[in-house]
Amino acid sequence: MDVIFDLEKENADWASEINNELQSSFPEFFTEHPHIGTSEWWASLSPDISKGKITHVGPVVEDGQLYDIVAIELLDDDLNGAQPGAIGQPEFSLAREDYWLSDSVREGKFVQIESVTVLPTGELDEHSIYIETKVSV
Repeated sequence: MDVIFDLEKENADWASEINNELQSSFPEFFTEHPHIGTSEWWASLSPDISKGKITHVGPVVEDGQLYDIVAIELLDDDLNGAQPGAIGQPEFSLAREDYWLSDSVREGKFVQIESVTVLPTGELDEHSIYIETKVSV
């Protein structure tokens, strides 16, 4: 698999806006958690890992609007999709931008997405922040 995105190797400027937002809205968050993007933050991570298979790359029309997307079927740890007749995980799609424009992103390829969800209130709610940390195809 090719790593098409690795946030840890990016310039840490991406974290400034998140840290500023957290500091102004949830200042108590930093009493128990390191600042986002710091080496302490990276060391404390336990990323969620999603595996999937790319089922569509390119334009799709939805409600009369044209979108450029990457559609992914979620798979289990053994890279199995839903069995015939089973209720599987729904396919999801992402806008085809940034690292999703890589030549490695093609239909039929497997993808692994590592991510974290920052919970400023301690709960999964409208203030939660989803961050993709690494994507491999």
